[in-house]
Amino acid sequence: MQIQSSRSDALGLAENTGIEIVRQDDGFVAWAGEYGGNNKPQGPLSGQRVGVIVASEFSDFQAYYLASYIGELGGICEFLLVDWVKWKYVRPNLEGKGVRGQWDLKVDPIPVVGGDKNAAWKSLIDARAADYDVVIVIGGHSADVMVTEAPVHEFLRACAENDAVIGAIGAGSMPLIRAGIMHGKRCTGDRTVDYMLKKIANFEAGRVVTDAKLITARATIDTPEFLRALCRAVDPGFKDGWRGRLKGKKVLLPVSDDFEDIELIVPTMELLHRGAEIIIGRFAGEFKSRPGLIGVDVLHGNFGTTIPFQEIPDGEYVLKDLADVAMSEFDLALITGAFNPWNMVVTGVSDWLGEAISAGKLIASICHGPIALSAANLVEGKRLTGWEASRDSVEIMGGVFNCGEWAAAIDGNIVTGRSPAEVPELVDAISVALS
Repeated sequence: MQIQSSRSDALGLAENTGIEIVRQDDGFVAWAGEYGGNNKPQGPLSGQRVGVIVASEFSDFQAYYLASYIGELGGICEFLLVDWVKWKYVRPNLEGKGVRGQWDLKVDPIPVVGGDKNAAWKSLIDARAADYDVVIVIGGHSADVMVTEAPVHEFLRACAENDAVIGAIGAGSMPLIRAGIMHGKRCTGDRTVDYMLKKIANFEAGRVVTDAKLITARATIDTPEFLRALCRAVDPGFKDGWRGRLKGKKVLLPVSDDFEDIELIVPTMELLHRGAEIIIGRFAGEFKSRPGLIGVDVLHGNFGTTIPFQEIPDGEYVLKDLADVAMSEFDLALITGAFNPWNMVVTGVSDWLGEAISAGKLIASICHGPIALSAANLVEGKRLTGWEASRDSVEIMGGVFNCGEWAAAIDGNIVTGRSPAEVPELVDAISVALS
């Protein structure tokens, strides 16, 4: 069960996970201790084992988000792979490639994500339904791959008989339809399944619909709300203190090629859930390591996702050239990691960060992000965390760097997060700073 904080402000909500919050008299705040980047000890999913069923062509965005936030809400996430279906080994078709997402993500484990939130996966053939309190069928095209498979139907029926909470996003309800679980139920889904659900179920055109222990969501963008609905099914007393909390706040993400996919996708989805407006400010890097099609203006992340986003509708965020973004248009700029900060430095965009600070804006970064902050001469006397590769940049430019103890930190107008595993801590720190 969730252990409520005695305070309802943003910092109190952050503490509600059970992570250690370190405060100093000068206003410095750090997320510290053994739970940084790991499953949290408290929350509505505390003690719950959550199986996420995936076949080839699953939704990468949903997988990134669930892997980050199931553990953040206290649960234990385990990916259950429908890995015996070999006709759809995606781009390129290689024997033995295994289960991969629509944009080529793998979940055994997810690349670059450390901590224990990303430490469990197995073939669905080896899984026992009785071991799972919650089961999710992830969206994307993978539902079509697994809908023909009797072991999937049998597993889902056994979960339903064991009174597990069962969820599906978008087309993920296809194997649930075949298993007979959707008949007569209140539900929602995307256009790949809505025509069937309107015939056999009580279809609603909502973003997330709950029918007792069956939770369905319309699309990828609804994943944060879907996960909170699962929490309420497990713990009826759960209240989502973060939803809409950042209404009126505007977050800018300066992005070029070779950004770290999870560090862009998950904060975007969670900050939207918390009510913030998102602006993607694109800029040209020094080179493209993965050129798109000729004539197509697309930025590429390290692991196959792009900007414009494949799975987040255009209407959910603003996409414009960074050079056209006025200082009045945002409250905080978030620098994602991988080689995005390098591109900021070599193109001179890092100098723009100094202008933002002078204009009274907050700057957040994660992973390699402190490199850009250092090049902009913004770290002297500041305490930061980030990926170890940032240490020399920070220390040479007069900052204090501590990635061993701090999962996230706030020092004045600078907010930092350690690595992809600590995306949730960074988002909480951003939320505290904006509040």
